[in-house]
Amino acid sequence: MFYPLAVVCFICSLYLEVAAVSKQISYGHYSIMQPNTVDFTRGFQNLLQRVQTESRFVSYFLLKNHPSDCVDEQLPTNFELPFMQLNTSLPVYVRGTGNSFILAIVCVKVLTNKDFLLAFAKDLQHIRTRRVLAIHNGDLASSAKSDIVTFFKHCEQVRFLHAVLIHRDFATTHIYHSYNQFPDFELEARDLRSATPIYPNRFIDVRRKRLRILIDQVEPLTMLYRKNGCLIIDGYIGYFLKTFARRYNFQLYLPDNYESTAEHVLYMEDIRQAARNDSIDVGASLSTPQKEENLHEYIYPVEFYQWLTMLPVEAPLETFYFYTKIFGPAVIVSLFAIVWCLCVIDAIHVNLACGGSLDGKRRLLLLLINPWHFDLLRGIVCQSSTVRFNYGTRRIIFILIFALGGTLNSFFSTKLVNWLTVPPRETPIEEFSEVGERNLQIQVSQPDIAEIKFYKGVEFWREHSQIFEIVPTFDEYQKNIRKLDNRYGYIMSSLMWPTIEERQKYFQYPLFRLSEKLYYTKGALLSLPISENSMYKDLLSDFCLRARENGLLVHWYKETFFTMVRLGRFSLKDPSSRHRHQVLTLKEFEWV
Repeated sequence: MFYPLAVVCFICSLYLEVAAVSKQISYGHYSIMQPNTVDFTRGFQNLLQRVQTESRFVSYFLLKNHPSDCVDEQLPTNFELPFMQLNTSLPVYVRGTGNSFILAIVCVKVLTNKDFLLAFAKDLQHIRTRRVLAIHNGDLASSAKSDIVTFFKHCEQVRFLHAVLIHRDFATTHIYHSYNQFPDFELEARDLRSATPIYPNRFIDVRRKRLRILIDQVEPLTMLYRKNGCLIIDGYIGYFLKTFARRYNFQLYLPDNYESTAEHVLYMEDIRQAARNDSIDVGASLSTPQKEENLHEYIYPVEFYQWLTMLPVEAPLETFYFYTKIFGPAVIVSLFAIVWCLCVIDAIHVNLACGGSLDGKRRLLLLLINPWHFDLLRGIVCQSSTVRFNYGTRRIIFILIFALGGTLNSFFSTKLVNWLTVPPRETPIEEFSEVGERNLQIQVSQPDIAEIKFYKGVEFWREHSQIFEIVPTFDEYQKNIRKLDNRYGYIMSSLMWPTIEERQKYFQYPLFRLSEKLYYTKGALLSLPISENSMYKDLLSDFCLRARENGLLVHWYKETFFTMVRLGRFSLKDPSSRHRHQVLTLKEFEWV
């Protein structure tokens, strides 16, 4: 009686098993084998609301290997903002897809999987300071602390500034982990129910974190010297970095492997390379991003500058040039024509007044050839005359002659006094071709030749290389500029020229002038070099803008001049030659 019933039950169980296999039923969906995803999603949403109230974001970026890694496979459908969802097989440059103010979410199954985190960091190229939220598909109790530390160590290596880790049972524990790398790595475990910010501002106080710098020692930007055994940085950019360090409590630090650079000028290419390989955090120097393909290796531009030529002030002309300049051919011809016309009119008037006649051609020709009247000519030099002015016409002629003579004497005396007091100078050089014609050379350091070729072209260097005197090192080039040897010209940036100009204010006569006609670039941007994904880029850029807004950059630049005097980089002794007033000699009149 029971046998048929057992057969029926066996057949039914077999049918259910086959149906389950054919429909690929996953027993993991049963509550006995799967965590409560509803609770996790609710706790996750509460976390996102807290994050949004701290600082708003406009979209999400989600990276996962498998939907189940996010605990709730339907988790993205709960996002109220636009989101981008990827897996590791589809790398993308997130910053270039739209607004970069995002919340980056990564779902991890194994906390120690460094390759997966590296792929996530590659997607977040150039925006790794954005907030990162990691979801671990594992319980908090079953996660080893060493694995959590390893995960955040990897985050530190890829330069994630703000990273938070939650677990599968976050809705129950309310515990999340984060880390602080200032001054050293420190794991943090916090409760969501506390009032502590989830993503605190780590830069409020970095607690004497070392800020690794490399100094180029190009005056007046940076100057490095030792005082009481300690290295001190000064100069325009030196003041900028020192104030930045004090503002955020950094400790400026020159890495030990760069100690030897404290004795000489460091080339910009070495500083850029040190920033690229992460040997330093920021270069204490100014370089142009225009030469680079990757603009993310620089902060926001600090300066706009020109690269020009500093030329010696043209020598004063000799005194005899006064006569050739004042009494040029045009002046002499004009003066002769005016006096001749007045003498002719006077001679004709005298001849007619005395009853003479101009009918004869010979008499008229002699009158035109020799109309000169001695008493009339004496009026040109404002001397007295014995001529009787019996007629109105003759009076007018003599008045004009005396007026002309008085004007000439006054003009001549004024010009001569001005010439002897402040002698005029030679015609300024306005073309590179004129430099060689004046037997002058422009000094340039060997490393700067590549810069000239970049800005002016290789053809320019081939054509004008003979007018340049090449100095082997930039250290020697700076020493020559300090001497102000006016036998040479010098390549000069618009940043360095104000220091030279201010120094020359203490001289009786300036020795050099800045020529804008002889230029290598009329405009270029300058900025501080950093590493490509530096966490300090936005901080430095914001500090630079605020410093300029408050006039600090201008103040630091002006202060640099007095710093250079205090450090003995140059003296205020006047090397200019004094021009003395000398009495004219007979030799000067050879040119009259």
